Amino acid sequence: MILALIVFVLSNRVPVAVSLWPFGLVAAFWLGPLVLGALVVGFLLGLLFHLPSRISANRRARRAEKRATDLQSGQAAPPVAP
Repeated sequence: MILALIVFVLSNRVPVAVSLWPFGLVAAFWLGPLVLGALVVGFLLGLLFHLPSRISANRRARRAEKRATDLQSGQAAPPVAP
């Protein structure tokens, strides 16, 4: 996999101009590292948005498993009325 990334970067060494519109900044980057950097940033942003819901789902699943185990063993406390 690393070798494929190295080949991709070395094969795409064409400089491209990147401008940040509201700021008027223009910079030249190689296309390969620019594309890989964009993929990494997108992956990290997706992970950042997905992680809280995943943690919440794991917490709910652990509570449900513990509750099921307690109910099966007869050690469950009666449910609390709201």
